[in-house]
Amino acid sequence: MKRYIKRTRHWIVLLLSTDIVFIFATWLLRPEEVGYMSLFFFLFTVLALVVGFAAEFYKQRKDETVLLAFLETPDDRTQTTLLERFHYNETARRLCQRVFSNQALLNEKNMELSEYQDYIESWVHEVKTPLSLSTLVMNNHKDEMTPYVYAHLNYAQHQINEDVERILFYARLHADHSDIKFMRFRLDECVSEALDEYRPFIEEKSILLTLDFCPLEVMSDRKTVSFMVSQLISNAVKYADGHAGEISMTIRRDGEEIHLGIYNNGDGVPPEDLPFIFDKGFTGNYPNRQKATGMGLYLVRKYAEKLCAKVRLDSDIPYESGFGIELIFVL
Repeated sequence: MKRYIKRTRHWIVLLLSTDIVFIFATWLLRPEEVGYMSLFFFLFTVLALVVGFAAEFYKQRKDETVLLAFLETPDDRTQTTLLERFHYNETARRLCQRVFSNQALLNEKNMELSEYQDYIESWVHEVKTPLSLSTLVMNNHKDEMTPYVYAHLNYAQHQINEDVERILFYARLHADHSDIKFMRFRLDECVSEALDEYRPFIEEKSILLTLDFCPLEVMSDRKTVSFMVSQLISNAVKYADGHAGEISMTIRRDGEEIHLGIYNNGDGVPPEDLPFIFDKGFTGNYPNRQKATGMGLYLVRKYAEKLCAKVRLDSDIPYESGFGIELIFVL
């Protein structure tokens, strides 16, 4: 209403001025009828403003509908409708040209991004072959290496494998077609398999591992859950106390939810960093996290959303007393 009055204020002033002129003329010519004529002029002005407002409102809604249809689906048909609606106005022509130009540029960028994602996935699969070969060679020649050399080579290879998996899951995160397959499986067995990959490093760092698993089933994608659990275990191992490290893992049921908790006794997350802990690339200000990529927890949160699960920090653990995180699955 205010916008209409602002746009048509000059017509309102003109109508009111005309009314005043005609009322004045009526008063000069037939003073006895000035009251009736004033009422007539007033009602006519109100009627004209109401009809004008309705017509302008309908025109604006129609213009917006045509414009939004073109912006949502810019093609020849919607372009023709838009130009006809605005009587082939030069501004409308320029708008169409700019939209088509931006659309072509966007399509080109999307194609480049798709090709880049395909290349990354192809590279990940290709690099797994030499990694598997190196694992085979290390296992076959384990006796020829000192325990120190073998342990460090094994750790380095594990880190490479972990980084490769992280790249692969990041590339899949934005894929048009998801390969997530929901099925029922034992969560404790899935976690144990993921944990087996880290046992050599847990033993090497003399970390006390405590497990409290209930044999519970969940409905989710096992491969993705295994990746998420691996990221959480990796963080727990990496940031456990360097002198007397402890890691505890629990699987429990709480009503219609199944909770997987992973805790360590290392340095916790500073309170000012907590709101951003799941942001992409966020590493915080803590010294021992400056070499981190900030991608692990981000991927865990994004894939938790895809699996209709939840991930949350355990707020009951005081700062500098450790760090805890939970994956929550709904039955």
